[in-house]
Amino acid sequence: MTSDFTPIITALADAPILNNELCRVFHGRGHTVEALSHINVDFYPPSLFLVSYDEIDELTLSELTSVVWKWAQAHHPELITSLVYQQRAGVQSQNQLVYGQLPVQHVVNENGIRFLVDLQNRQNTGIFPDMRSGREFVMANSKHGKILNLFSYTCGFSLAAMQGGADHVMNMDMSKGVLKVGKKNHQLNGFERGVSFLPHDILKSFGKLKKAAPFDLIIVDPPSFQKGSFILTKDYQKVLRRLPELLSDTTKLLLCANSPELSEDAFKALITEHTQGAIEFVERLAPTARFIEIDSDRSLKALVYKTSQTTD
Repeated sequence: MTSDFTPIITALADAPILNNELCRVFHGRGHTVEALSHINVDFYPPSLFLVSYDEIDELTLSELTSVVWKWAQAHHPELITSLVYQQRAGVQSQNQLVYGQLPVQHVVNENGIRFLVDLQNRQNTGIFPDMRSGREFVMANSKHGKILNLFSYTCGFSLAAMQGGADHVMNMDMSKGVLKVGKKNHQLNGFERGVSFLPHDILKSFGKLKKAAPFDLIIVDPPSFQKGSFILTKDYQKVLRRLPELLSDTTKLLLCANSPELSEDAFKALITEHTQGAIEFVERLAPTARFIEIDSDRSLKALVYKTSQTTD
């Protein structure tokens, strides 16, 4: 049965483990190996994080984790010191430390930025590896800028903006808990000036944003579904309708959607319809390395826009 897991071992051998940075190892959800399309493996140094979106029986799970752990200990025992398994099937995720020990304060690196993560107590770890290309775009387009980060979560985009030389970043998320982690992330990196954290419902807070406008770069990266607060297919247009109030003549925007049901064309049509011609499409960011997808319409969509340049 171990042969079933050969693609995962091949991916491990090919992964940039020696960089000792956060990275995707095996992207089963991209459906390149249909039999393993429920499995993802990430490297959160010094831990491998194995996630299944389907239930796995105990025998198969034991064999899978054993095969992965044996490979890790044979090849990178000094860099990989633990393995965590997360079961994502059903309503509530379950995380378990299968091998080794995790750091008391688990910090991972990406492009010189440090992020606090938690592989045991939450469904989401504190950072989304697939958004690395988005964070790199923000880092490259923030120098001396005034940045708005909506649905900021633990403020990964804000960290990238500050690393890129932003003058000020405004982070807004209705969860005080994730903003608290975001604040710790900024302290961890020495970014304690020029950053604000607003624990507000974005759909009810555009007055505050309009007073602070215009912004040089606006990032909109909402959850696809957040019970009681945001449903991407119903609520995204409410945000889009208000964006024109926040623009200067040179504003750039990074508009993201991570919903398999929303195609790129449908997402673009939604943006066009609800921003009343105020912004124009520039490009779709290339997927982060190792996030290979059979169907790009089902994958993360990170679209770059800019203020429309209309001529009389």
